Amino acid sequence: MKDTESEKRLVDSIIAPAVSISQAMAQLERAGTGALLLCDVDRYLCGLLTDGDIRRAVLQGRSLDDPCTAIATLNPIKVPAPVNAEEALRIMNEHDIHHLPAVDANGRVQIFVLRQDLTVEADQVRVERRLRASIVAPGASISEAMAQLDKAATGTLLVCDPDRRLLGLLTDGDFRRAILRRKPLSEPCGTIASSHPITALFPVVPTEALRLMNKHDVSQLPVVDNEGRVQKLLLRKDIVPDPGLALSAVVMAGGLGTRLLPLTEKLPKPMLPVGDRPLLELTIAQLRRAGIKDVSLTTHYLPEAISDHFKNGETFGVRLNYLQEEHPLGTAGGLKSLKHFDGTMLVINGDVLTGAPFDAMLDFHRAYHADLTIGVRKYDVQVPFGVVECEDVHVTQLQEKPSLSFFINAGTYLLEPAVCDLIPSGQRFDMTELIQKLIEAGKVVVSFPIMEYWLDMGRHEDYAKAQEDFRSGAI
Repeated sequence: MKDTESEKRLVDSIIAPAVSISQAMAQLERAGTGALLLCDVDRYLCGLLTDGDIRRAVLQGRSLDDPCTAIATLNPIKVPAPVNAEEALRIMNEHDIHHLPAVDANGRVQIFVLRQDLTVEADQVRVERRLRASIVAPGASISEAMAQLDKAATGTLLVCDPDRRLLGLLTDGDFRRAILRRKPLSEPCGTIASSHPITALFPVVPTEALRLMNKHDVSQLPVVDNEGRVQKLLLRKDIVPDPGLALSAVVMAGGLGTRLLPLTEKLPKPMLPVGDRPLLELTIAQLRRAGIKDVSLTTHYLPEAISDHFKNGETFGVRLNYLQEEHPLGTAGGLKSLKHFDGTMLVINGDVLTGAPFDAMLDFHRAYHADLTIGVRKYDVQVPFGVVECEDVHVTQLQEKPSLSFFINAGTYLLEPAVCDLIPSGQRFDMTELIQKLIEAGKVVVSFPIMEYWLDMGRHEDYAKAQEDFRSGAI
C-alpha cells in the first residue's frame, strides 16, 4: 500500500476515546477497516475498538450514548514501528487478530496494519520465494537438482541461465525416468530436462493459465516475458482448490509373518510396533496425509488384533473396510472381492514402510496410460569375486568385484479396475502372477522408481532397522 493511502486510512481509523458508541459505529462504517484506534490528540494509543465489540454492546443492550472506551480493548496487541509484513502476520496469527497498530517509542501510532493487506503482500513474498527455490542452473548435477526439487516442493524445477531465461523444465517424472535409464546422477540436470516446456506470456490471467494447463495436461506453468525470462511459476493449486488424490487403497495385511517368529506368535506382522505405533498405523497415517480416505484391509491371520485396534478407522482419519480371507489368497487374490473398485486403486503390502509420493506415482501412472504401475526400488549387489566373461573358451572381459544393479519389486502398485478380470475368484493368486498375465495380454505395465525411504520388514534384521530408523527420525 502506498504511503499516502496508508496515512489516509490511519487518519480515518483514529477516534477520540470520549466519542459515543453510536458515533464510533458511523466512523467505523466510513473507515471500512473493521476496527478503530482510540487515540488522544497526539495519537497516543489508548485502545482498540472492533466491529465485534460494537455488535456485542448492541446485543447486551448497552446505551449507544456511552463513550466507546467502555467497550473497547484498552491494552491491545501492538508492535514497534516499523514492522515488516512477515513479522506482522506472525504476530496476528499468534494472537488470532486481524488488526495490528504499530507505534513509536512513545506509544504514538505510526501505521495501522490489517491482515487483508498482509495476506496479499505475504502471497507475493511467498510466490517470489517459491520461484527462487525452483530455479536451477543447467550445470547442476542430477543428484543436486533432485535434492532441490524436494526442498522446493513445487513438483518442478525451472532450468535457467543467470539472467533467468528459461532453458528447460525438470519434473519429478524426469528424475525417475533418468533412474530407470540408469543415468549417472553426477551428470548435468540439463541433460534430462524438457527443452520446450509449455509457458505463458507475462502477465497472464488465471483463467487463461488454467486453460493452458488443462489443454496440455500440466500442473505447473512458467510465466515468461518477451525475452523468455521467468517472471512467475504458477501451480494448478494456486488457481483451483486441490481436489485431493482420486485414489482408494488396499493394504495387504493377511500374511502369516513366519519369518518373524516368535514375534508374530500373538500379533500379525502389520501390528508389530515400530517405535510407539504399529506398522499398519504408520501406513494408514501416510495414506491419510496423501489425501486417501477410503482404505480396505485384507486380513487372515489374527484378524481381530487389527479390527479391534482400528475399528471403522474414524479415529485414524480414514474409512476402513475389512476383507477377511478364510484361506490365504496371496497378494492379489483378495482384490477380486472388492465391492467398490471403480477407479484407480493403490495396493500396498502390509509389511512395507515407504515414503513413496503417491501423488507423483499417480501422475506417472496416468502419463503412461498404464493398466498397472509397479513401485520399484534400485538394489545394488556387490560381487565379492572377480567376474570373468567368456565366449566359448575365450575370455572377453574381467571385472574385479563388480557391483550389479537391479530394480526390485517394492510391494506398492497402482491398478486400473479392468485388471481384476484376470484375477480368479476364491483362489490364491499373487501380484507377480497378475503382472505376468497383464504383460502376456499386451497391457501397459510400467515401473515407478521409489527414491524415497523404503523398507520391506520381512526379516528380523529388517525389523531391527525399522526401529533404528524410527529413533533417528528417518521414518
